[in-house]
Amino acid sequence: MAAVDSRGEVLDVQALPLPYFLLRARVAAMVPAEPGQFVMVAGANRPEPYLRRAFSVYAQEATSDGSLVISLLGKVIGRGTEALAACVPGERIPVLGPLGTGFHSVADSASESGRAALVAGGIGSAGLGLLAEALERAGRSFDFFYGGRSAEDLVEAETFRRLSERAGGRLVKTTEDGSAGERGLITAPLEAGLRAGAGYTTVFTCGPHGLMAAVARIAAAAGIAGEAATETPMGCGYGACLGCAVALKNGGYALCCRQGPVFRLEEVAW
Repeated sequence: MAAVDSRGEVLDVQALPLPYFLLRARVAAMVPAEPGQFVMVAGANRPEPYLRRAFSVYAQEATSDGSLVISLLGKVIGRGTEALAACVPGERIPVLGPLGTGFHSVADSASESGRAALVAGGIGSAGLGLLAEALERAGRSFDFFYGGRSAEDLVEAETFRRLSERAGGRLVKTTEDGSAGERGLITAPLEAGLRAGAGYTTVFTCGPHGLMAAVARIAAAAGIAGEAATETPMGCGYGACLGCAVALKNGGYALCCRQGPVFRLEEVAW
């Protein structure tokens, strides 16, 4: 269904370990997002920054009055995200969405016989929230690989531990400083699991470009399919500004906001 531009009522903003936050807003006119889709949002009653910011729909819940409560997991890195983190309950913020193309493999999750591996780097976990919930509902087992620079970057580890365990999987954590889980990069236990015969048939990833490129190489070497929820700066969110081009292996380009943000790993020129 088409995206709708409306106003969302801020319900609360949960302060997570700095600089992370979790904003919940009630949006009356928005239809539920597919896993991997996003919204364009901005702070309340602020003339600057002029452009909205793209946020993955991390979680959502339909209410009895027909509205949709969406959760946005964010990290303060500039004026736009700072404005959102500063919102207070009752304020109304502009919300355009849902936008983009979500994960292609979700529709086949119930019939998929193998396990899935979800690989997130830091705030990239926001792009995998709805996917993890969908896989758990479909009864498909998955392991969630969660990496960051330090323990503070694994802000939703408990949520993903609960979802993965309910699906018959587990949470695997790594940090570069060793403050949570094993010391190192999250790709190391993913490769180790594949070598040990973990039985993954699909890998899904979201995070820094380097992480997703590494996951793409690992998946290709193992001969398994995969998808990535890419992250590029966006000006509009619907293809007018042409500012979010993603280079493809076939030599062309695709717009992250229209053909993406989710692409099959083999499509992208990493």
